[in-house]
Amino acid sequence: MLRCFTPSAALRPYVQCYWLARGRGGDELLHPDGAAGLLFNFGGALERDGKRVGGGCWVDGPKQRTARLAVGETLDLLGVHFLPGMAYPFVGEALAALAGGELTPGDALRRLELEALHEQLHETPDLAGRIALLEGYLLERLRRHEAPEVPALVASLGWLQRRHGQASIAELVTELPFGQRRLERLFQHHVGLSPKRYARLLRVAHSRELIKQGGAASSLTDTAFTAGYFDQSHFIHDFKAVTGFTPGGYLDHVRRRYG
Repeated sequence: MLRCFTPSAALRPYVQCYWLARGRGGDELLHPDGAAGLLFNFGGALERDGKRVGGGCWVDGPKQRTARLAVGETLDLLGVHFLPGMAYPFVGEALAALAGGELTPGDALRRLELEALHEQLHETPDLAGRIALLEGYLLERLRRHEAPEVPALVASLGWLQRRHGQASIAELVTELPFGQRRLERLFQHHVGLSPKRYARLLRVAHSRELIKQGGAASSLTDTAFTAGYFDQSHFIHDFKAVTGFTPGGYLDHVRRRYG
């Protein structure tokens, strides 16, 4: 029900992928990874987390919890998924203001001109043409509004990603030329989450992948240990807070979904 497309080389430092949601009915889980996105709907009403969402285009801020997207026969949804920390040059807004899980309607951020872009996309029936329009829009935004590079932010994100969020933030700060307070401000502005919350998303994402890789043979105790948890209660608490599943419930979901 979801198809992903790779951006052009010029946008790969900023955009993870473009994605298309169409299908025959069912739910897709949109797991949080600390990234923001843009959404454009050309079909039936968008339904997320059991609620219908009005409008045709939105900014999808960084989520802290898995969202459920209903993909019905009439849905025709095209999305841009940025890399964590890389949406700011395009949205021009501190990401903390867009965090929280709710979609921000396109007309709430008029300077982005998302409604005009949505109309142009709607008038372009083929997918390749729509993606080309999106690419042109993003490249123009980047040309006009590119924010200064923040090497320390990029280095911090990479440091946490390589460790799957398992190392302490205090350890990260020892490798930076400034203190934790400035790191917190950088993350709130560019990521929309604190470093600690972002690290938790990485740990849970790593746990999900371990469960998927292990399949029916998964030992949830071993999974917790490998993901850096030293007690089951903390592991279960974090996993359920982010995904809405217990680890065992997610394993059941993986078995049903993937066999």
